[in-house]
Amino acid sequence: MESPRHVWLIVLLLVGVIVPDCKQRPTTDPGIEILKESARRGDEAYRKYRTADYQTAKAALQDYLQFLDKISDDPNGGDMARTDAEITCVRLAKLEEKNHGPDETKYMKEAVARCEKRDLKFRGCAEDYLRKDVDRMDQVPPK
Repeated sequence: MESPRHVWLIVLLLVGVIVPDCKQRPTTDPGIEILKESARRGDEAYRKYRTADYQTAKAALQDYLQFLDKISDDPNGGDMARTDAEITCVRLAKLEEKNHGPDETKYMKEAVARCEKRDLKFRGCAEDYLRKDVDRMDQVPPK
């Protein structure tokens, strides 16, 4: 009689130890959180760039660029942030051109400089190439 009782106590003890660890824990990986926030801000900036007035769109793109610059040194999102920052500079240049703003040249030069800093040997960093690349991306409608 005592043997089944010991088995039962061992089973209860194991259940008591294992079950609490089986509960789902929220994801707190900082890399995932950075990527989620970057995607959210990127979607918002792109939507405003495509649909809002000049001042609102420019402010959204500038805010997103500042965020990207802040996270560009992070090992979890640095390469992605530097690429998105380059694209954002081209979008700012295009926005300036479309609205006859004063900073078109400034933003395009910044995009070229960011591209050259990334040192991509498989493609060039000429203004016309960057513009065509972003024009192709901008054919996707905002969410």
